[in-house]
Amino acid sequence: MATRIDDEMVHDYQYVPEDFMKHLMTTLGIVVIMVLVLAAVFGVPEKPPLTIQGYATKHPVAFERMATRDLNGHGEIANYGPPYNDGTGYVESGLQKLSGIWHPINAEQDFILKPLRMAATLNPRIMSALRTFESASRARQITWANNYEKALGGHGRVTGDRVIVPAGNYGPVPALITATWQLGKSGLMSGALTRNPHVVTRFNNQDYVLFLEGAPLHHAAAPLHLLGDQWGIIHAAVPGYPAAWWMTIPTWIYQWPFVAHSKAADAIALSLGLGVWLLLALTPWIPGWNRIPYYLGVYKLIWKDFYYRRAQKEDRHDVSPSRFPG
Repeated sequence: MATRIDDEMVHDYQYVPEDFMKHLMTTLGIVVIMVLVLAAVFGVPEKPPLTIQGYATKHPVAFERMATRDLNGHGEIANYGPPYNDGTGYVESGLQKLSGIWHPINAEQDFILKPLRMAATLNPRIMSALRTFESASRARQITWANNYEKALGGHGRVTGDRVIVPAGNYGPVPALITATWQLGKSGLMSGALTRNPHVVTRFNNQDYVLFLEGAPLHHAAAPLHLLGDQWGIIHAAVPGYPAAWWMTIPTWIYQWPFVAHSKAADAIALSLGLGVWLLLALTPWIPGWNRIPYYLGVYKLIWKDFYYRRAQKEDRHDVSPSRFPG
């Protein structure tokens, strides 16, 4: 007669009264104390944050060029698309369009002109350039901004507290962009972008973060190997500390050519991840697939001692005629 597994489990393990709440709180207390002590001894590995003020100070020409692209509609967010605006620059799929605009952003107004109107209350000279720019047609505004962006890319240089470019048809754009740069260097740009004009005590960091989207973030990430094509998410921002190694497989999916070269890279990667998750989650109900663990027999290796003892007991107690013929 074979021994039942349930009987064997009862014999192998004894039930004893335990205060699980006491164990839980004790363990929690030990972990909290260890975390605090280790944090005090080793500190927290943080890289200095990327700020508008820091970027404007270190990269004047790049900062002005980025601001100019917000004026002519070529910036990262200016032409992004949903959920920020009607642009098409980063539209991955019909689902993105269908989702609509949740956080409306007009880069020209929100990133450049509105902060300059605030600055104009302290520096009235800015208002003249603002009026000239806003009274012009959109086509002329874009022409001025395109010309100035091209001049910055090829000939921009810093002299004193100004970025100098060759003479050209720029309209009031140089005055506006110089004022934006000075606003950024002073640190006041941050407050202008995070301030909510309707509620004095409420702040919104959305515009501050998105203003740095594009060149500033890429310039900061590239030396640390944090870009997407560098498998960035699995690298640490602070050398010497562990990174998110558990994201290796999702990052690997982004390196597949048909994913990496597609405009819908995020949608494809997330869909593949969802498919794998569904396959694992529904494994118990998928005929054939749910038998794979049984056929592989890995569980017998993990619990080999248990199966070995059970086999021994079955051999000792099995006295059926089939084992002792005749």
